[in-house]
Amino acid sequence: MRAPVLADTLTWSFRLLFALVALLAGAWLLHGVQRVPADSRAVVTRFGQVVRTAGPGLLLTWPAPIDAVILLPSQGRQVQFAPDVLETRSPMDEGMQDVPGQGAATSPNARDNTWFFMTGDGALVHLRTMLFYQIDDPVAFVTAGDHIEPLLRRALIAAAVHLCASRSLDGILVARPEAAGTPRLAMQREHFALDLVSEVNRRLAAAADTHGGMGIRVARIDVVPSIPAGAKESFDSVLTVGQQVERSLADARTTAENRRQMAEQNRARALDEAHARAQETVHKAEERSAVVLSLGRDPSLDRRTVVDQIYRERVRSIFDIVGRVDTVPAGDRTHVLISGASP
Repeated sequence: MRAPVLADTLTWSFRLLFALVALLAGAWLLHGVQRVPADSRAVVTRFGQVVRTAGPGLLLTWPAPIDAVILLPSQGRQVQFAPDVLETRSPMDEGMQDVPGQGAATSPNARDNTWFFMTGDGALVHLRTMLFYQIDDPVAFVTAGDHIEPLLRRALIAAAVHLCASRSLDGILVARPEAAGTPRLAMQREHFALDLVSEVNRRLAAAADTHGGMGIRVARIDVVPSIPAGAKESFDSVLTVGQQVERSLADARTTAENRRQMAEQNRARALDEAHARAQETVHKAEERSAVVLSLGRDPSLDRRTVVDQIYRERVRSIFDIVGRVDTVPAGDRTHVLISGASP
């Protein structure tokens, strides 16, 4: 009796064990069924090697540790990357936040003064950046792994050094208001972020040709430029002095314009008076010479006749104002006493 009972016990034990193993195997296989969201892509690796990629939907793979699924953003999504540090830590972690209206804070330790760049005119500018990239090649992206962020940081730093060195401070931000309206500088400020994107992508492409692609492309870079805090105070002082100079120049221009207008009025008045005197002189001369000119136009009169006529006219005018006229013969050599005119 004991033998059949033992046999039945063993049979049921093996059946229970088999069912348990089958249940565990089914649960293990179910772990290979995953759902890829609509805004993501999946990269499947088998023992660490990429075997395939998949789009949104249901994904069937071997469960771990055979296959591993890495979810990546879709090609249309942008991944944010904030390169806060230049060396090993960020000055923001040490309480070196920028003071609003005072410019970028600096530290006595040169290695802590991160993201300060020298411009083409020898000034310093601080760049606070936020980078957004897209994944074009998921396989290359997964293969690159932890090398992507250091490469992005180095490419961004090199691009910023190159662009800042090729521009003046006013070509990056408005440092001097008098130069803010220059079309060339305004265009440089407007295109600074776009040029930074192009330069970073160019350096990523050069690195891909040398060391292999990273599968990413920079889509946008948000840049907030500022100047060091001490420099901002100096710029403010220069701006104040410049405004005072502009005010003084404006007052001087106003005074000069008033004086010019007064001089112009005096000149116009003097010219009018001179023209009037000249016209009067001309009229008097014409009046005095009118008799001579009118007599000279008659060809039948000789010089003697003209002189006699002028004499008679002048004598007549003299006779008109005298009270009495006494005549003396021309040949009489006697002395004649002529009393004065009667009252």
